[in-house]
Amino acid sequence: LGILDCSAAGGRKTPPKISPAPMAAPASALAEHPAPITPEGLSSSELRISVSDPERHGTSAVNAFVDYKLHTTTDLPRFGARDFFVRRRYRDFVWLRERLCHAHPGCIVPPLPTSDSLLKDDRFSASFIQRRQAGLQLFLRRVAGHERLRESGDLQTFLEAKVWQLQTVKNATGAGGWLSSLLDGSVAEASLKHIQNTFSPKVPDEEAIERMRKFGASYAPVVAAAAAKHHAAVRAHADIAADLKQLSPALDMLAQSETELSLPLTHFAAALDSIKELHLARVHSEHVSGLSALLGFNTGMAAALNEVLANRDTALDAYQRGAAALDAATKERNRWREQQRRDTVGGADAAAAAPATVRGGMLGRLDELLHDPNKGSKVEARHKEAEAELAASKQRWEAISSSIHSEVDRFHRQTNADFSRGLREHISEQLAFQAAQQAQWGSLLSIVQGIETVPGTEPS
Repeated sequence: LGILDCSAAGGRKTPPKISPAPMAAPASALAEHPAPITPEGLSSSELRISVSDPERHGTSAVNAFVDYKLHTTTDLPRFGARDFFVRRRYRDFVWLRERLCHAHPGCIVPPLPTSDSLLKDDRFSASFIQRRQAGLQLFLRRVAGHERLRESGDLQTFLEAKVWQLQTVKNATGAGGWLSSLLDGSVAEASLKHIQNTFSPKVPDEEAIERMRKFGASYAPVVAAAAAKHHAAVRAHADIAADLKQLSPALDMLAQSETELSLPLTHFAAALDSIKELHLARVHSEHVSGLSALLGFNTGMAAALNEVLANRDTALDAYQRGAAALDAATKERNRWREQQRRDTVGGADAAAAAPATVRGGMLGRLDELLHDPNKGSKVEARHKEAEAELAASKQRWEAISSSIHSEVDRFHRQTNADFSRGLREHISEQLAFQAAQQAQWGSLLSIVQGIETVPGTEPS
């Protein structure tokens, strides 16, 4: 697949670039992870992807969208170049994640950034776009750092294909899920009833899987609750900034009415305005790369972990259905073969049992059912189909079961590393935030101390 040439895309005009909101250097807990992590814990530079240069297309609120530049550098020989870029919009990322989940049901696929936020800003605002860009960057870095996900052909298409090529692939892969394609039309209604009746209670999962299941069920709501509480704490910064925005001009007005207090009140108002900006910067930083972003990402990772456990249950259910369907097909084939043996032994009696003339209507259809000359081949075909379906469902279940342990281990190691970095950086940022506030208040102290007091009003 070729590389997208943005300069020659039908001669269209280059869309205006979106100026990102100013912010401090992002924390490395998530967005600035230096390199993908291999299973051995070593740094790998074979596939590096950056997300940058957001551009808005269209003016209508309904049809407008934002896409991003994806710059890839790689030493992997399967790629057509070592350094290239494409532009992708959010829905392309959604397609990629769906394909990764479909092709790798036993892998914990990283989550995409969600659109909901404490900051109820417009989806085309610079701050919203910057938060989404950071989330997309993190998604691709985690995918590139996963030894199985990075080998995905869909990922290569996503990174290399021109826009129209990607759309062609997306249209071609819009079919239903693997389970529906596996079971659709594969067994008759009677066989389905037989399968349902032959289901026995599931054997309890092995102890390790049970621990995973309990952890997933408890961790997801706990991390979601922590994210919500931290959002409330960040909301307090936004509320303080909103109050200071009102207080600062009020002090400016007061400075105009009190000549002797004009200078200190003006400085006081300016300091409050600076402190307001500090609070706003904290809110913005939290959602782009801070603890709020970390908790939000881990909320998505917890959901992804539970997706894998659900995939295992679905695959096991399909495997059991396949085994029951093959059992039903085998019994049907055995009955047919036994009937053929008896007919062969009966000889003339069997031939005499066949109708001498072709009858029409309901009786004719009954004759076809009883004396279908192709029944044997149909029975054999159903048996082969059941065997193939069982082999496919067994392979899928075994693949998920074999990878789920390493995936959960990776989940714990990565979560611990993320929180270790994230909490350290959160503390450092809080200390820097407090120090910046203290500097603002300290600069006011000498000015306020110089205010003259009316004789007789000094504190006693």
